[in-house]
Amino acid sequence: MNPPVRRLQVVDSHTCGQPTRVIITGASLPPGADPGAAREELRTQRDWVRRVAVMEPRGHRSMFAAALIPPVTSRGDFGVVYMDSYGYPNMCGHATIGVVTTLFEEGFIPGLAAGHPADVDLALLTPAGRVELRAHLAGEHVESVAFRIPMAYYLGPVDIRVRDVDKTAELAYGGQWYAFIDVAGLGIGVERESVDELVRMSVAARAEIERNIDLSDPMTGTPPHPVNVVWVDSPRRPDADARNVAISPAGSFDRSPCGTATCARMAALMARGQLAVGDPFINEGLMGTVYRGRAVAEATRRGITGIVAEVAGSAWVTGRSELTVDPRDPLGDGYLVGGGPAIGGAALDNVIRPTVGARRTP
Repeated sequence: MNPPVRRLQVVDSHTCGQPTRVIITGASLPPGADPGAAREELRTQRDWVRRVAVMEPRGHRSMFAAALIPPVTSRGDFGVVYMDSYGYPNMCGHATIGVVTTLFEEGFIPGLAAGHPADVDLALLTPAGRVELRAHLAGEHVESVAFRIPMAYYLGPVDIRVRDVDKTAELAYGGQWYAFIDVAGLGIGVERESVDELVRMSVAARAEIERNIDLSDPMTGTPPHPVNVVWVDSPRRPDADARNVAISPAGSFDRSPCGTATCARMAALMARGQLAVGDPFINEGLMGTVYRGRAVAEATRRGITGIVAEVAGSAWVTGRSELTVDPRDPLGDGYLVGGGPAIGGAALDNVIRPTVGARRTP
């Protein structure tokens, strides 16, 4: 007898241009499960869930997914496990906005009704910890979602060479590691037509950065998701303070301004005296959409000084579907093509467990 067809019920959305696929059922995560433990369970026992939700032929290199963990009681907090084409990030800003919008729009959290706008405070349990949120509701829809990262901090500069030009990468943490590199003097801008070249430039920049700095997480002592390279440019919109595109180790790029990168950038700016608590920071992405951020307060954890960072953005539901895996399909578990060797099936095990070795700390 053939094994049964595997199924995932999903709701798709985009946050300022970046996709999020929320896995409603099929990941088999029990109510109230700890997100960190749930992530390890998926990683070691059911990684097909990530591959099917994120990769081709149902997704693509830049697809992002989030598996829901239902609460034990109706008043409990939902949990989530984030996943992308590289692995399982601790945190993702755009996906958090997409998840919360989906929970309201699909009726998992009551609150949408005709009438005046209302703000609803809630939280989402993530592998990075409990994330505080505020959803701004207007009538039958979610207008925006703001999330707070309890600790974003600046690590420091790293000197690198890009296109035979001496540049400085500013390292900061906002739920993931980010290296901010200004494109000034490189003969390229943060534009849609330039993104393929920016992705190629990121490979060498990331390798040089990771050879020269220790990126283990000082909060937990464990290696986090590897560094994302963020190319920074002057804004195109008159209301924006900066423009950037974040590029992941899988070669995917963020169409939105990237929520956790915006948190990390604010921490770096504040550490350098270019931003103060309460100041707004409007970050523009590749599509011309913006996230609105601010440093809520200074924060200190385990001797590290950083900020409590808040970022707000908007998401829109784009579809509802069932993803299926026919047991006869040799490519049913998903694959990637382009950006390097084609990856499919069990070969993905080689790329979902990043190794961060000993490095020199500046």
